[in-house]
Formats: sequence, structure tokens, C-alpha cells
Amino acid sequence: MKELIVSWSGGKDSAFALEQLIHHKEYKVKGLLSSTSLENERLPIHEVTRELIHTQAEALGFQLYEVQLPAMSSNEKYELEMAQQFMDLKRNGIHAIAYADLYLEDIKEYRDGLLQRSGMCGIYPIWKKDTAAVANQFVEEGFEAVVTTVDTEKLSEEYVGRKFTKEFLSSLPGNVDPCGENGEFHTFVYNGPIFNKKVEFTIGETFRTFEGRFVHCDLNK
Repeated sequence: MKELIVSWSGGKDSAFALEQLIHHKEYKVKGLLSSTSLENERLPIHEVTRELIHTQAEALGFQLYEVQLPAMSSNEKYELEMAQQFMDLKRNGIHAIAYADLYLEDIKEYRDGLLQRSGMCGIYPIWKKDTAAVANQFVEEGFEAVVTTVDTEKLSEEYVGRKFTKEFLSSLPGNVDPCGENGEFHTFVYNGPIFNKKVEFTIGETFRTFEGRFVHCDLNK
């Protein structure tokens, strides 16, 4: 079996990809990989605290590999830190990273280039799957998630803090991808078939980033 690490945002696509890999005969998941901000100790864009991401990994039963980066880190800095992490993984016999991308070719191309420079390869378990089908299957299988972030240029801020359910999906405007693949919204998964236990949290106040464009709800452990 090929050992790999799953790139981990804490959101629904990562969780769905992880589930596919757990049940795949050719792969063995050895851990999760996240990058967080040194300044606010949150996972960028999703804005979930690193404490909650670690709690989530524990509930899933996987080690979390964490790369901490300065706020507004340059691509050069990001690539340098990730290359170091990849080298560390290679020393432990791991040569592949799995990503939950669905159809954005430019992002996949960037990831593959970064990995190849470090002698690693990318695995994409849900690549080109129909996003509506993925979103509905995620809910039908019993996963539970909450919307942590909304890009208000693409979706109304009233969606932040809502549970990711069939009702949520049916209420989305037609121009919004059901999985938020274009960055319309982001989620945090707190329960589901691959969890050993439910991640407990409360929903706190909302706050904004990037000059108010992105609205987030604070999840308190």
C-alpha cells in the first residue's frame, strides 16, 4: 500500500477525500497536513483555530502535521516551508500528498509543480467528480459541517454559521458551486462516519477579514 498524507483544511471536501482514501485498497493514510498563521493561530481563510483543527485530527485518529506561516506569507516563503515539510515526510518514507481539489486546473498544476520539485507526487481522490453529487453524498453519509466563511462578493453573509445540510444546498443561488469550489464558502466538519467522536464547539461572534470581504463565524472549543 502507498503511504500518504492528506492536505487538511478541516472542511467538507478534505473530509470526503479522506473517507475515500481510508477505504481505498491502494493507499494508507498516515496523517493530515495543515498550514496555520503564526499571528492569529488560525487556519487561513477558513479561520478555524489551530486548537480546534488539532482536536478534529484527534477525533479522526490521525496525526496532524502543522506548518505555521507568517500572516500574508509570500509564495516563496510558503513554498520553502512546504518543501521542508515534504523533505521531513520523505525521510519517513512518505512520498505522496492527497488533495481534495475537484476541478480547478490551475490549482492542481501549482500543487503538482511544488510536489515534483521535492520529489513528491499528488493524489486527487475526488478530482473531476460532480460537485452536486459530492455535496449530496457528503450529507447522505452522515457527515456534519458548519459554514465558517463566506465570500460576500459571491454569496450573502447570512449563510455564515449555517449547517451544511440538504436545505442549505437547495437554498444556494444557481451560480454558487454546491461544494464552494470557487471559494464562495468554507466549512468545518465536526462529525461523520470516519470520526471516532464528535468535535464539540459553540458558534461565537462573526468577524471580517480582507477589508470586510470575507465574513467568518468564530468556533469556540
